[in-house]
Formats: sequence, structure tokens, C-alpha cells
Amino acid sequence: MKFRISIVLLTSFTCSTILAVGAFAQTRDAQQQFSKSKVKIQPLNVKPGLWETTSTFKSSGAPPVPPETLARLTPQQRARLEQRMNANSAGNTNTETNKHCVTKDDVEKADFGQGKGECTYTVQTSTSTRVAGKYSCNVEGMAVNGTVDIAAPDSEHITGSTKGSLSGGSRTMNVESTFTSKFLSDRCENAK
Repeated sequence: MKFRISIVLLTSFTCSTILAVGAFAQTRDAQQQFSKSKVKIQPLNVKPGLWETTSTFKSSGAPPVPPETLARLTPQQRARLEQRMNANSAGNTNTETNKHCVTKDDVEKADFGQGKGECTYTVQTSTSTRVAGKYSCNVEGMAVNGTVDIAAPDSEHITGSTKGSLSGGSRTMNVESTFTSKFLSDRCENAK
């Protein structure tokens, strides 16, 4: 269903922000999107190689469903969907740990979610050790808004958090995540 794509978009956006170590690094494509912030974009000072990231995601509220999706459901399907969404709206928490390979290009040319819907990104702070910003998107008639804060206290450690919401119609789903990443090796053979 299309509404799943929107939910996955917010989650994927959060994950891609976490996994792209230099999330606000300067690229030709990103310069156009970020030029509105008037902050010089700097890549984070982190090592390329194998990294391990532990992320905790918290969500609450019912995800919005585009009206055109609801219109295609039979009354029985809609009732089941509403029942499931109401049951899950109290929220849930999920923690996962992944290993991933970060290349020099990832650090220097990360795209910070470019090409994922119609989004505007504003970088508020960008240094070699900290990046903070906000994003705003309109995806399938739903508003996606949030903030990102990433810190690299040294070249082998990164911490961060994101906070966002997905709203449409009378529903809003809130998503928060925190993460820690640590450098494991300059070789990536063990990445999953």
C-alpha cells in the first residue's frame, strides 16, 4: 500500500541519516538544496571503513493514510486497518545494531536524503565535529517534518538523534531515534 511507502520513507530517512556518516557533507546536488541555510557545509571528520551503529527508534501515534488509499479499501479492509493502527498507536520501541561500510565518498559526498520525496533541508550548524539541521517534506499529501543532530567527538565515534513527525488528515505519527556509531576497522569485509 502507498501509505506504507510513506512510513518507510520516514524510517528510511532516519536510517539513511544515521548510516550516512557524513550526512551533511557538501555535494554538487546538495549544494542547491542546502544553499538556503547560508551555512557552509563541512563533512564530519570521521574515518572511512567498517562501522557499527546501534539505533533505537521510538514511534507513537497512528500513521496517516492518504485519502486515495482509503478510498480503494473495502469497508471491511478499512475497518481492519483502522483497528490495527489504533492498536499500534500507543507506540513501540525498536533497537537494532548493524555493521556497514563507509567509503571516503560517503563521508565527503553524503546526500542527506536527496531524492526522497519533495523535501527541503536546512543546515543550522555544520562543523567537522557536529551537524544539526531540519527537514520538511510533502510526500503523497502528507507533511514530514523533523530535526537531526549528529556529533563526531573524534574520528572513530558518532552519536546522534532525530525527531520527526508524519502528519496527514487527522493522524500524526511521531518518530524519534538515537544512535551511536563506532569505527571498527579500515577494512569492510565483515559488513553485512
